[in-house]
Amino acid sequence: MVRDAKVNQVILIILDDIRAEHLFDLINKGKLPNIAEIAENGIKCSNCVTSYPAITFPCYGNIVTGSYSGYFPKEGNGTPMYHWVNRTDPPSKSKKPPFIRNYSDRSQVLKINKDIGKNVKTIFEQAPEGNMLSSFCFLYRGAYFTVSKIVSDVEGIFKNISNGFENPGMYFSNNEVPLISVGYIMHTDDIMHEKGFEHPDYINLIIECDKYLGSLMNTLKKTGYYDSTAIGLITDHGNFKANKVYDLEPFFQQKGFIQYNPKKGTGDFDCNFGSVGFFNFPGDTWHHHPSIRQMQDFKVSGKGKQEFNLFNTLWKIPGVKYMYYRDDKNKPEKGIIHIEYLEKSSGKKRHGMIEYRGFGRDQQTKYTFEDNDFYHYNDDEKSAKILDNKFHTLDEWLDATNHIDFPIIIDQIPRYFKNPRSCDIIISTLEEYGFNYDHGVTQSASPYIHDIGLRKCMIVPFIIGGSSEIPKIELKFCKTTDMVPTLLELLGIKPHSSVIGNSIFNYP
Repeated sequence: MVRDAKVNQVILIILDDIRAEHLFDLINKGKLPNIAEIAENGIKCSNCVTSYPAITFPCYGNIVTGSYSGYFPKEGNGTPMYHWVNRTDPPSKSKKPPFIRNYSDRSQVLKINKDIGKNVKTIFEQAPEGNMLSSFCFLYRGAYFTVSKIVSDVEGIFKNISNGFENPGMYFSNNEVPLISVGYIMHTDDIMHEKGFEHPDYINLIIECDKYLGSLMNTLKKTGYYDSTAIGLITDHGNFKANKVYDLEPFFQQKGFIQYNPKKGTGDFDCNFGSVGFFNFPGDTWHHHPSIRQMQDFKVSGKGKQEFNLFNTLWKIPGVKYMYYRDDKNKPEKGIIHIEYLEKSSGKKRHGMIEYRGFGRDQQTKYTFEDNDFYHYNDDEKSAKILDNKFHTLDEWLDATNHIDFPIIIDQIPRYFKNPRSCDIIISTLEEYGFNYDHGVTQSASPYIHDIGLRKCMIVPFIIGGSSEIPKIELKFCKTTDMVPTLLELLGIKPHSSVIGNSIFNYP
């Protein structure tokens, strides 16, 4: 096959849970010389917008596919979140209750390869031919992957890729180097949650990643592949420190809410809540999403089987500022997401909505509100211009909001709620509180979280370098789903039709 290619191989390194400002600060301080070499001689962006919610899954999966969540029976990535209840559209008639997917359970994480569905393709699957190497990349569909041959420590993850160039025969029967390699470093996320982004252990681990990247670069130079290889580096999301940590277990226990049991199909709710809470409730059955009326008149199983207005109940959780839920009349191709916002100055709840139409790259959204703009777009000259009561594309929202808090959130919220596996109500605090609440249990007291729509969670680094064929460009902004189509263009490969990101070479 003849390709109009600038490089012959690409390597993508995904670091988990590093803010753009933190990475570039370390570069500027001379702490990351190898990442600096790639960035200064290639493409770099310190203002790359990730997916919302800013959580490893879906952010990591969206990088590897170049797509987002959506109405996955027809389009989009089938994994809306790190945790989801397997509800379908139309609702299943099965007598077996829907399961809970939880990717923090190592026995479930590899199931993401099936969960993403057939409407999207990994970067490996988008290449028509060539060897593919995954090094600890959980979303490896279309690549060589054998757990017993993959070393999961940070040094080993980089070494696996080096081996593909030093001794390709240990992986591939044709003894050819990999066309596409992806390495995923989850360890930075583990340390950030445990100790925080200010801790020396977290900073030193990033420095260690740079050291091993340098070893990989030396291998490429020694074997003669460096100048024909593009090296991409990106992170999935940023992070923040909550002001307070709150134990939610007593809140629901005292009201009689019982955690959903997927083995029995019983219970009142399921929830995953860092600083953004994703709440699932039964409708006619657990296979059905509830209507707005059913959530307003909701009877719990425990403690006297009391009836609650779920919206009012969730507003009583400390620190809640935003609430989102779908309209009953929504269809995959058009609909409304309702927004409620607690106005700080007056203490009143304000109402607004996001309207959406279309699928995938063609989705357009419109944001309207009663009195005050919930996201303070009006306070910025550029973003204020997009509040014109008209529908806008993802790229228009990106251009208008990349430089302020809540970038592209108007586009992202409908993509999430279109997915039948999405929850019924989202509530969000803004840094004040962290809950660490999963499936009925408070998991930890760590204040270090990363799910909100503020820039500190949503802005990540985007770097591509290596080969001298890669132009020297500093981007004003881009998005994480641009990484795959850019790398594929460098290889002379056309991305799959499901890719929503753009090659950065097509930016104005």
